[in-house]
Amino acid sequence: MPKWIFQGNPKQFSINEDKYPDLHDINQYVKDGKIIDWSIRQKQHTHEVKTGDQVFIWRSDGGDKNTGGIIALTEVYSEPKDNGGAYSQVELKVKETRLNESEGMLLRHKLKKLPETRNLLIMRLAQLTNYKITDDEFATLLRFWADPELVEKRVDKSLIERYLLYYNDEYDNFSKEFEYLEDSYRYFQKFRDPKYIKSMEWEDFQQIGEHVNAYRMPLAKGRAFGKMNASIEKYRASFLNLIHGSDPLEYRMEQFLNNDQHKLFGIGASALSEIIGNVYPEDYCFYNQRDRVAVENELEIEPDYQRGDTFSSKFIKFQKAIKEHDIAATYENVVGRKTNLPIYYEVDQFFSFIFDKFKDKHAIEKEAPKYWLLAAGENGKYWDYFRDNEQISIGWNELGDLRNYKDKKEIAQSLKEKHDYDHHPRNDALANEQFVREIKEGDYVLIKAGTSQLVGFGQITSPYQYSPGNGAQHSFRDVEWIRHGEWDVSDLPFHQKTLTDVTPYEDFLQKVMQKIEIIKDLEGEYGVNESKPYTTEHIKRDLFMDLKKVEDAIESLDYKKNIILQGPPGVGKTFVAKRLAYYHLGSKSPNNIDMIQFHQSYSYEEFIRGFKPNTEGHFVLQDGLFYKFCRKAQEQPEENFYFIIDEINRGNLSKIFGEVMMLVEADKRGKEFEIQTTYSKEGEHFYIPENVYVIGTMNTADRSLAMVDYALRRRFAFIELEPGFNTESFKEYLQTKGISQGFIDTIDSLMKEINTEIVNDKVNLGKGFEIGHSYFTPDHDIEDEQGWFERVLRLEIKPLLQEYWFDQEDKVHELLSRYQ
Repeated sequence: MPKWIFQGNPKQFSINEDKYPDLHDINQYVKDGKIIDWSIRQKQHTHEVKTGDQVFIWRSDGGDKNTGGIIALTEVYSEPKDNGGAYSQVELKVKETRLNESEGMLLRHKLKKLPETRNLLIMRLAQLTNYKITDDEFATLLRFWADPELVEKRVDKSLIERYLLYYNDEYDNFSKEFEYLEDSYRYFQKFRDPKYIKSMEWEDFQQIGEHVNAYRMPLAKGRAFGKMNASIEKYRASFLNLIHGSDPLEYRMEQFLNNDQHKLFGIGASALSEIIGNVYPEDYCFYNQRDRVAVENELEIEPDYQRGDTFSSKFIKFQKAIKEHDIAATYENVVGRKTNLPIYYEVDQFFSFIFDKFKDKHAIEKEAPKYWLLAAGENGKYWDYFRDNEQISIGWNELGDLRNYKDKKEIAQSLKEKHDYDHHPRNDALANEQFVREIKEGDYVLIKAGTSQLVGFGQITSPYQYSPGNGAQHSFRDVEWIRHGEWDVSDLPFHQKTLTDVTPYEDFLQKVMQKIEIIKDLEGEYGVNESKPYTTEHIKRDLFMDLKKVEDAIESLDYKKNIILQGPPGVGKTFVAKRLAYYHLGSKSPNNIDMIQFHQSYSYEEFIRGFKPNTEGHFVLQDGLFYKFCRKAQEQPEENFYFIIDEINRGNLSKIFGEVMMLVEADKRGKEFEIQTTYSKEGEHFYIPENVYVIGTMNTADRSLAMVDYALRRRFAFIELEPGFNTESFKEYLQTKGISQGFIDTIDSLMKEINTEIVNDKVNLGKGFEIGHSYFTPDHDIEDEQGWFERVLRLEIKPLLQEYWFDQEDKVHELLSRYQ
């Protein structure tokens, strides 16, 4: 069952005086109310809150610093009801109340210090009323609620000690790799004998690929150890110098990576860090991305990296930093030794634990949903069960709880044994693996009955669940059905598999969605046309720009009705345009926003109205995109509508707008200014309604384009967008993708230096040619930050700089070489 935190502000909390005439403030309300009402203001939760759900009540500070926190534990008494207002209401049964610290209240500022609770969504997004929390988060809060002294015992300890206590509590639940590390330790200890290295054959070196995490991807292992890339003598000499050379380790590592005499193809920095850590685990910790993120981002230890540091010097500084903070000794004092392995193996697993928990804290940054096609049994025989119970299932009950299998290989082996197959059931095993591990809450599922009919479309609302008593469906997930019916899809190619991820098949997905009347929003996601709130907190998180500039844009929309976002490449002008529309509207409403990109061939006939060929090849009068958009807005005068024109200065604006140019002006809106257009029918007029807002984008570095037509320019307010490398939201975004603080600082330093050179080049470039942050905003988690960073420099930044300074190749090389 879902678990919740519901928040109330003591300064603004309102109580139904008719229902509770004797209760006048939030404290009294919670303490004496017994059965109390609470608002459900996040609409997406309205259908999720169920009777019996456990709810913590959180009282905010309300202006009195350090007084906020958890004051009660309650239970949902009845499901949410629409009370005729803007929000639904739910009844809560109060089980226990603590209104101050002496009574055992859990204070926010103390919970904020604990790694177990510091990353609760309510800590990061404090303006909401209803917060869904995970079972683990609820269990942690319940533990502290049952023993408030536990919080007191921890808050005064160092950050490292607090994380170690957290690790110690979770040790049995954390997936550790000590068996793998022990095998690696035994293998690499042989390297400490120079005689062994001198006697190694190619097959011995190939074993490195089995004992280094960097080679878990087959492609990486194949590149490095699939075949010899040098003579066996070079392999022996390179490793002898690395492990047993007389120079300092930093120098030997640098030689191994960059000196042609020692460099070995396929063995890069990440692998080298693990090799050193495995050979000398009593002295050196691994220096992989997980370790760096844990140390730099979460434990807030700064290794004092400097511009121009090589990987080897960073490695040594990292080791020095963790020794200066006595991490190994503190680990032994707080956690104690768990294995017979050298200490830094255990420290590495502690760092891995921190990294995994760190990733969890960014739950608000949801990944784009996937779309799954699932068979409801043979010819849809389970569909009625799916629909009525709001669940989906994968079948194969004989497998039991799918979480007990390590991977799809184990599932396939079990299926083969249970059914005595003479083949390898790859597809069936993959379906079960995807059902238990790949499907996420928020993903969408399409239900097929046979190969020619769709019967349902819904959104996944729970993690994987297993219950042998759950009817015929032992492995299942909860679903909120958005559409159900019967749709003929016999004209589409349907997969025969039980479960298929159809997200990559965009054409197929688009045709399916059209059949069941599901639309795509501006973010490229399919869904029903539901408004989702979009507030200041959302825009602060989404945009890497000063909020004052955001307010300037919103005010300009209010009085001018038309704005143009202009800026250099890579500042996310289109991305910003969408979010300004959301923010001005107050919600994500895809039906209220449309977008077009101008180009040199774009015409009045496409934009406003004209004769165009129909499907039969005859020229008929057809409304253009903007004309239809304005008609839709005229029919709904109580709502705002936003028309985004990307690359507005790429079109011939006078030609595209024609006589409608006059109507774009803010004081020429409305029916009283209606005109006849070039292709108006007799007695027909057109006007732009007052509830239409136009947002254009323009690239200031586009040399080939003429200035925006003056007649249009005076009708728009111009908002200048700048690179956001130095903003906190940009840095926080990179952290959500698993980038270490040291690398974030490197990106900031590099781009500041490059953009300064661009701005100072007044003759050829200038401020309008700066490079924006979007080059460094990945849309997925980064597993290898070094490789990702180098690819961005090599494939995106370098070609742009070479275009800027086409006759100054040395300048480009010098700028980038300091960071490569």
